[in-house]
Amino acid sequence: MRCQGSVMPPEKLVFATAIEALFVRELGATLTPLARRWLREAGLDLAHPLDVSYPLEQWRTFVRVGAEALYPHLPPTEAHWWMGIHFMEGYLQTSMGRVVAELAPVLGPRRMLERIERDLRGFNNFSEVRLEDAPRHVELWVNDIFGNYSSFVAGFILRAQQVAGARNVHVDEWSSDGTACTFLVRWREAVVPQVANG
Repeated sequence: MRCQGSVMPPEKLVFATAIEALFVRELGATLTPLARRWLREAGLDLAHPLDVSYPLEQWRTFVRVGAEALYPHLPPTEAHWWMGIHFMEGYLQTSMGRVVAELAPVLGPRRMLERIERDLRGFNNFSEVRLEDAPRHVELWVNDIFGNYSSFVAGFILRAQQVAGARNVHVDEWSSDGTACTFLVRWREAVVPQVANG
């Protein structure tokens, strides 16, 4: 029996935009028939229109299956890191992602991090992000890293920073607490060439 006054937290959902970015736009051409079958058995049939949203647990399974199919020779942490890279690449192929790709070099790495919560909320209904600036790095707290591997989010952040013009980017897990994780993000700004007068 449900207690009066208690409110069930909303179910964590990942939207079809995330599935489209990763599994259709970025990985669609490289998924083998076996990988597609594994995904279908996990609940993602890429031969049919996508659902509007998927429970977070299902998304985690999709990413794990994709990582195992594409990178069977790598440790899971590294395979998930590559899936995060692929996720960002797929996002950049969407209509919104193309706009972000054009804006990113103008925004620069720091401002790109400032808008990451807005970007993530285009893919799910639960992401929260906090930034703490320091002279040589940024601490980025994410309330839910989408699965068992923080490396997926680390890969996504790293690629986003590169798109924004950062060089020598390092994204390291600083601390974790359950599903939340704090990343230490460090980079070197790209050198803008000076135009000679005359």
